[in-house]
Amino acid sequence: MNRMILAAGFATILLTAPRGLSAEPAADIAPADAWPTARGCLAGTGRSAALIALPLKESWRRDFEKTSFATVPIIAGGIVYLGDLDGHFHALELATGKTVWTFETKESGFASAAALTDDPALPLVVGDDMGLVRGLDRQTGEVRWEYATEGEISGGPTILPTPDGPQALVGSQDASLSCLDLATGKLLWKHSIADQIRCGPTVARRADGDRVFLAGCDGRLHVIDAATGTKKGSVEIGGPTGTTPAVADNLTFFGTEGGGFFAIDFMKPAIAWQHQPKTGGQAYRSSAAVAAGLVIVGTRGRAVQAFRAADGKQDWRRPMPGRVDASPIVVRATGSEANPGTPARDVVLVADARGTLAAIELTSGEPAWHFDAGGSFAAGPAVASGRVVIATEDGTIWCFQDDN
Repeated sequence: MNRMILAAGFATILLTAPRGLSAEPAADIAPADAWPTARGCLAGTGRSAALIALPLKESWRRDFEKTSFATVPIIAGGIVYLGDLDGHFHALELATGKTVWTFETKESGFASAAALTDDPALPLVVGDDMGLVRGLDRQTGEVRWEYATEGEISGGPTILPTPDGPQALVGSQDASLSCLDLATGKLLWKHSIADQIRCGPTVARRADGDRVFLAGCDGRLHVIDAATGTKKGSVEIGGPTGTTPAVADNLTFFGTEGGGFFAIDFMKPAIAWQHQPKTGGQAYRSSAAVAAGLVIVGTRGRAVQAFRAADGKQDWRRPMPGRVDASPIVVRATGSEANPGTPARDVVLVADARGTLAAIELTSGEPAWHFDAGGSFAAGPAVASGRVVIATEDGTIWCFQDDN
């Protein structure tokens, strides 16, 4: 049985919460006051328009007993939304961490991030490890609709604006990508591949038609027409992957379980460049971020790498204490651990399996700030309104901001 728990004082919280997303969010960068999908935006670049001030300090933390978090929070309207692996989906105040509402299901857990659009009247969408996709009311947590697949939902959904209303793209381990009407949950089209889909779908907005990208466990990158769900092309990548592709210009970027990292020109479609170690390659389970001509990705070899988007040359490599399965994001920041007066520039926020959350200078790969949370981070951070939110496998949600 599913049940929904409302926190006391919820009506007051709703009246004072800001709206969050801008009316026309950009396709390749998250707005400054929201993080609406696992990778921030349609193109999956992991970029944010937010400005943070380093060094960050703990603003609040919530410890949830006997549970684990394995995915990225999403943020909108001053509320953090995040599910755990024991069947609780939480809505918390961004400013305080206080519970707004909790949805609970006894049958499943939430291994997937949620996604939402800029309209608070529309539901957020989230899938569970039993393959059930739900549209949850953002104000109450009540179930507005359900859609069943036959496999676990492990990649976060993506919401695509269309003239007919927002559509939710949801991949399943039953090897299907479903396109749903966000308001009703009605199936609009379905596309199947040869093996599991563990990644989140990403989208390139183009005048000649939007394209959806899936990096599949069948060892191919799939290019799909967003309007119809029909195949537009695919490229062999030599092995499975569950990472979410990032899109910039005509290129998509992602790594594989075999340790290969690819840039694929989806207009040809063909491989533009790739890194494939001859032996002993470390798997990529981190999705890449793209900013300022660089592609940044974590590796299970306990490092963060930056490749040049144009030609694949490695620009820098920064060791980390633990393996980096969590996906990095890029945000504007002032200050650093050593110098609070450092002017605004791009930094990479990345977390690892040893519980380290670090800020790294985008252009040089040099460290700017770090925090040792303990525990383990399986998923990366979200950023909105100057705050950074991240959750551990040990059941703790952390929120950081500057100490001013």
